[in-house]
Amino acid sequence: MTFNYWRRGGYSIGSEDYRWQVVRSKVNNRFVFFIFNILFISLTQSLLLLLITAPTYNFLLLSRLSDHKSFEVPDLVFSRVAFFFIIIEYFADQQQWNFQTAKHNYQQTARIPDQYKGRYEPEDLERGFVVSGLWSLSRHPNFLCEQAIWLTLYLWNCYRTESYVQWTGIGVLGLLLIFQGSVRLTESISAGKYPEYKEYQARVGRFIPRLSVKPKYKSSKKKARKAVTEQPEESEQTTHEADKKSQ
Repeated sequence: MTFNYWRRGGYSIGSEDYRWQVVRSKVNNRFVFFIFNILFISLTQSLLLLLITAPTYNFLLLSRLSDHKSFEVPDLVFSRVAFFFIIIEYFADQQQWNFQTAKHNYQQTARIPDQYKGRYEPEDLERGFVVSGLWSLSRHPNFLCEQAIWLTLYLWNCYRTESYVQWTGIGVLGLLLIFQGSVRLTESISAGKYPEYKEYQARVGRFIPRLSVKPKYKSSKKKARKAVTEQPEESEQTTHEADKKSQ
């Protein structure tokens, strides 16, 4: 996530997440937003980053004990699971990056870049958001993996300390709650920007893949297209009945 945020220019001076503009537009009172900035953006988020590392701090303390357990098979499993989610998150971010790069080039030149030909069609780029690869299974595969990484570290810590409910889970719980609110805001922006996003929401799970991908939402365009395709059949049937009557 840090790498992806960096290559998008997130750490450059004056840069900010596009969602803050939406939040500011809804909070008309500058003083209220100032308080929100101090309490949540500056304080709560920094504290959260500290708390989510608490489970790994326990690993450091355990390593200093003379009677601590050696690296065992369950430790290997936990470490590989965390590494698996890191790899999947990287590929999810990369797929999003490739799509957005191709889309921006297509918007400027009306041509698909050579390196993306065969991967995307004009209708994909005109849709505005990626629905292929990992994004066909989850609407936010990168966010899913980010949460799973820290949850895995917490569970690993619980196994090591033999205590399955502890204060070190506060950071993970806070992270999960923030992702819920953040994703709701992100999707409300996307649904207002892209006409087909609601259908995408109906077909694909927010985080966990759905067993059925049958769309629950049908856009007005599809209804209109369906009506157009059905009309010739009705007119043909009417003509056939008229012919029978004339005979």
